[in-house]
Amino acid sequence: MRETSNPLLREAWATVPEVAKAQERYEAAVKLRRGFAPGKTPAEALTAVRDAAIATFQETGKWSSTFARDAAKAHAEALVWEAESIALWRLEESTKMTAEFLRNSLSADALEHLGGRLEEILDTAKAAGEALGGVTTAEQAIEAGADALDAWRRLTSLLKDYRNVRAAQWDVLRAVTGEDERARMRMWRAQGHGEIKGVRVDDIPAHIVDGMRSGTYDAEFLVWVAQSGTGYVPTSYDDLEAEVMAATEPVAYDDHGPLIDISPRVVPIREPRPAQTYAHSRTPHLDASQPTPAKTKANAAYPDREPSTTDYL
Repeated sequence: MRETSNPLLREAWATVPEVAKAQERYEAAVKLRRGFAPGKTPAEALTAVRDAAIATFQETGKWSSTFARDAAKAHAEALVWEAESIALWRLEESTKMTAEFLRNSLSADALEHLGGRLEEILDTAKAAGEALGGVTTAEQAIEAGADALDAWRRLTSLLKDYRNVRAAQWDVLRAVTGEDERARMRMWRAQGHGEIKGVRVDDIPAHIVDGMRSGTYDAEFLVWVAQSGTGYVPTSYDDLEAEVMAATEPVAYDDHGPLIDISPRVVPIREPRPAQTYAHSRTPHLDASQPTPAKTKANAAYPDREPSTTDYL
């Protein structure tokens, strides 16, 4: 089971009933296994009975008359213990796999909850930002008075929740993607993607992009995101990829320069050139049962060919 100290991530998974139930079953299985009394395997039990009998013989010179019965009893009890021990281990693994499967298949529900929590954080941050009146540091908030100071305190307390939302977001997305997708997400996060939607990274102030890249947020960062209305939590890897593509690819493609008007245009019909007939031309006589076609009248002269070397020999 994925252990986490992030309270918002635990809260997000708790809102998904199937995952919450699976988590409860897993924790109960872990408790059963850990509470199961330690014991011996059948081989260990037989070894213990054998060693005890040998030690007694060496001390007294007498072989135990109940050795076979004692060995059979110890072996049977060990078999029962081992069977339950193995069953409890497999129960824990089974409930763990079930919980992990549900977390992966229902990750969108957890991300959707994180998106709702982000909206609450940003709504509060927006109101606090308006109360600041342009204050950007703690010193300025102290000088500005009680209202600005209270707003500054609210913002600084919201920063922890904002960090937890972002950490939970990336934790969920990493868990449900393969190694190649995780590598792309690391690259996208380093470029400043995954927190702002509908805005090209080039159009975001540099200090805001730096905050997203490094994960170091301050009050000014939080106010900007809240007032821009562009903060979001991707609901899946595909959602994140689509937003990255929209924020980085050009709006239109132009591989051949400016657009050219290719609409139809009316042009005058050209006069057809009459067929050229030469003195040696003959109309094909295709049907022997018909009279021979009359000789055509020449209307063009065949140009002389260029002289070659053989003409002078």
